[in-house]
Amino acid sequence: MYDLAIVVPVRRGSSRIANKSMLPFGDQDSLIAWKLGQLVKVIDPARIYLSSEDDEFLAIGDRFGVSRHKRPMRLARDHVAPFRDVITGIIRDIPHAHIAWCTVVCPLMAPQEYLDCFRAYHDEVICGAHDSLVGVNLIKEYFWAEGRSLNYQATRDHTISQELPDWFKVTNSIYMCAKREILRREYFLGDTPVMAQLSKRAGVDIDYIDDYLFARALHTVYAQDNLDAIDPTTLIDWSRDAHPLPIAI
Repeated sequence: MYDLAIVVPVRRGSSRIANKSMLPFGDQDSLIAWKLGQLVKVIDPARIYLSSEDDEFLAIGDRFGVSRHKRPMRLARDHVAPFRDVITGIIRDIPHAHIAWCTVVCPLMAPQEYLDCFRAYHDEVICGAHDSLVGVNLIKEYFWAEGRSLNYQATRDHTISQELPDWFKVTNSIYMCAKREILRREYFLGDTPVMAQLSKRAGVDIDYIDDYLFARALHTVYAQDNLDAIDPTTLIDWSRDAHPLPIAI
């Protein structure tokens, strides 16, 4: 076991979708409730901190028994405070040594994927050479910018997709780092993060209304494949005197 807390940041304002965090998803009445329902399957609810300036949002957390973090209004208004101030302003109040920053806007990251990331962080950050972890999707696609191809030869020597370089898209679903490093860097990633490869569905980030409709359509597959289920042998004992091994079943 290591001293981990999950921060779930939500705020009332949204520049593209009004009240985005309150959109219904799956069998829950909001994306907030859906995400908390996933996370309480993998960690003690007291270690989950719902961070918001909004009392209605925080009341949703009460239904799941998670911890409240009342965010100052200046850290919730769109673009008023720099993002580094938002990160450090929240993390400074969280009384745990390691932080997982998990968003509600990636609803299809399954509970088992969170457990896999928590274990990878232990093995490769706490006990390894990396300094942080970020959830990514491996992308083998063709990219252009500023009038030129970026990752392949757009000529008679065309690069086949199997030979494209490994590029990684940050999914915005999970970031993990030590609290002291987050406060020092004013960001939740270090120089040598673990690239935790997630499912493509976990990379669906609800930014526009089409993303929401796409995620809702994919939820049918999520439910059919029973992706809310977890392997009980991979559960982690988060009690303070526990060794970082799976709970014996």
